Amino acid sequence: MKTNKKLNLYIFAGISVFLGVRALSVWPQYSSDLELPTQPISEHQSIGGSIADTKREKNTSGESPINQTVAKKTTPRQRAPKQVAIADTIAKEFEYRALLTSNDPLTSTSWALDAVNASSGWNTSTGNGVVVAVIDSGFGLNHEDLQSQWYQNTGETGTTSSGDTCWSGSAQNKANNNCDDDGNGYVDDWQGWSFIHTDNNPQAGRSNPIGAGVSHGTEVSGIVGAAGNNGKGIATISWNNEIMPLQVLSDSGIGYTSDVVGAIYYAVDNGASVINMSLGGDSVDPAMQAALAYAYNNNVVVVAAAGNCGTGTEYGCDPANPGAMSYPAIDPTVISVGASTNGNERASFSSYGANLDVVAPGSGNIRSTVWTESNGTNAYVTNLYGTSFASPFVASLAGLIKSIRPNTSVNDVRALIDASAQKIGAMGSNWYTNQYGHGLIDVSTALTVANTLQTTPPSQLPTLYQTANHKTEHRYSSNTSLTSGCELAEQTYCTIYAVDSSSSLIRYLPYELTDTNFAASWDYKGSLFPAGGWRLYAQSGEKESSSGHWMIQK
Repeated sequence: MKTNKKLNLYIFAGISVFLGVRALSVWPQYSSDLELPTQPISEHQSIGGSIADTKREKNTSGESPINQTVAKKTTPRQRAPKQVAIADTIAKEFEYRALLTSNDPLTSTSWALDAVNASSGWNTSTGNGVVVAVIDSGFGLNHEDLQSQWYQNTGETGTTSSGDTCWSGSAQNKANNNCDDDGNGYVDDWQGWSFIHTDNNPQAGRSNPIGAGVSHGTEVSGIVGAAGNNGKGIATISWNNEIMPLQVLSDSGIGYTSDVVGAIYYAVDNGASVINMSLGGDSVDPAMQAALAYAYNNNVVVVAAAGNCGTGTEYGCDPANPGAMSYPAIDPTVISVGASTNGNERASFSSYGANLDVVAPGSGNIRSTVWTESNGTNAYVTNLYGTSFASPFVASLAGLIKSIRPNTSVNDVRALIDASAQKIGAMGSNWYTNQYGHGLIDVSTALTVANTLQTTPPSQLPTLYQTANHKTEHRYSSNTSLTSGCELAEQTYCTIYAVDSSSSLIRYLPYELTDTNFAASWDYKGSLFPAGGWRLYAQSGEKESSSGHWMIQK
């Protein structure tokens, strides 16, 4: 019997309808039209032709040309005169390639991935094994689209040898030798941990295979990191995240502070770069607050569902407080996520408020992996809704960003997600609204900025130009027209980052490239900042301007 204070943690899911799908039972339309080579085709290589004549790159700058010899396309037939004439006008050859797509049958018609520009992002990265901890209910460990994706603790795999902590005189399998081989305080934790059963088996359905929350962890995991391009089921934003399964909710969907806090510390201490928490409680929990600070201070990104109290009439919500967001989503160290519909509107049930970061697909035909008592290996859900399923899209994106910038800070990842978000129609001309946060996530833009900052990092701290205007100086009202600027090397991405001194609320202006005058600028209204005292900085990746600019509402 647990003696912990109950936190009233709930999973933020709606009704789900599952559909069993055999591997390769449905093929996407493009499967017969495009076959991608296993190795990239070099410039202008023609199928059935040859790489033959070369052409010197025209150099009009007076500088030494780069990649002077460029392969030109030839075929067994002589090239057409018009083609030659056009080719001779080209000063520099740029490479083009077929856009990367997934062969997973349930992904070909995914409005959710289309809405967040996932396929364009895949040309930058599909992931490289970033560990994302999913703190949730149990998991379908044998599901075909997840089986290859589970994190494995190398300290608890393989066999013991002489000199090991757990050497008993004969070689034993570390995964089941009933000994803490790596000394992390958990025995035989070779593949995650069940804080519910206090053992190394976070499998769904062990206590109540028909419980209300029994499949929640499996559904969330599929959106975080189902295996991409494997010809089975679905793909998600990142094809190659490594999922650390940490069970803190029972099959009925209920959990307690001690288990959730334990899982956060476990994730941080055992190599997770990102944590997804599609769960929440009704009030600030000091113990969890400390654990979240521990994650933040160790550069682990925490993403959480905003909650499902958009109207206040939903189950378990307060009608007198519509939109109320849950904890930990309201914690200032957490990226909080609301749910959007296939019409790019806020889902009516999605909680909202001044702490909201972004929205992501979470209503209507959201597809993922599912576990049931009768099918734990190859069933797929086709109609999920809830902020529980919006949050893992953002966690998946955070994993992709970490695949490009592995050692970067939480602040940088948050800026890349918030400051690249799409300003969808209902936001009007606003850079931020309580209903939508900074907007709908944009995978392609976030990865483009991340990749540019990684390959060409800013060489100096950005400089913040004057905020406000000559009349307002450091004071503003909601209708005040404000201007901010960033000075940095030409063609460098920069954003403006603002934090409220009392509430720790955070706002970003969109990432922009500096121009030939080494400047980027933004015009906006004072309504971007709720009442309070805000300090603004110019930010480029992990670099921030050395001093901030104070803004206080009149």
